[in-house]
Amino acid sequence: MTHSFSFNPALTALSTNKQIGVDIYNRFSVNGLNTMQTSFCYPNPLLSGGIHLASFGNDLYRENLFIIAVAKQVSEKVTLGISTNCRFLQSDLLETAPIRLAVDAGVVIKPVDKLLIGISLLDFPSVNLSVTDKQLEQTPVYNLRAGFNWEFVPLCLLTAELVSSAEKSVAVNMGVEYSPYTSFQLRAGLQGNPFMPACGIGYEFSKFTLQMAAQFHPLLGTSTGLGIQAHF
Repeated sequence: MTHSFSFNPALTALSTNKQIGVDIYNRFSVNGLNTMQTSFCYPNPLLSGGIHLASFGNDLYRENLFIIAVAKQVSEKVTLGISTNCRFLQSDLLETAPIRLAVDAGVVIKPVDKLLIGISLLDFPSVNLSVTDKQLEQTPVYNLRAGFNWEFVPLCLLTAELVSSAEKSVAVNMGVEYSPYTSFQLRAGLQGNPFMPACGIGYEFSKFTLQMAAQFHPLLGTSTGLGIQAHF
């Protein structure tokens, strides 16, 4: 289960501090095809909120994503969340920008200490807007995710997730995070369908967290990512 509320809106309410973050990720190892993301999370006992912006591509072709999420801890063990997202395509080849609106829903359960279980349903329902060319109209999709975070031994966190969508069969993602020091984390993971190993590090200093990661794709090679978060 990822810690990002862009995959489970219920995670917005589990943050202990307000956070703002920026990430840059080159998924295809091609210059000019970076994915840039920024997010803001505001936890509140009454109703927590979050905003997530992402952009992929260049001036000729660009995919954009905008998410607004809210979440509420309904009991000591259960947190619910819902979000709406807007995806739109910008290209010099198109007169209008195809837009998709969708709704995401998620739940996080904490049955015991140091164990979190998360389930989310993304992009369901969804609707296409501003599409005049039928070839550009995307088929409505869904994305079902279920996983857990478990600190099975002190300073070591195990994560696992099952992902099922309308576009591909079930995939399994797994990872482990080890913290030899309170401000430093070592990470390793495997993503299925296709099989992609990954590794990364995290370093906390003052009110900031710096994260770096690398992932190997069997066809595209190694891709890298860099992110920084501020807590206040």
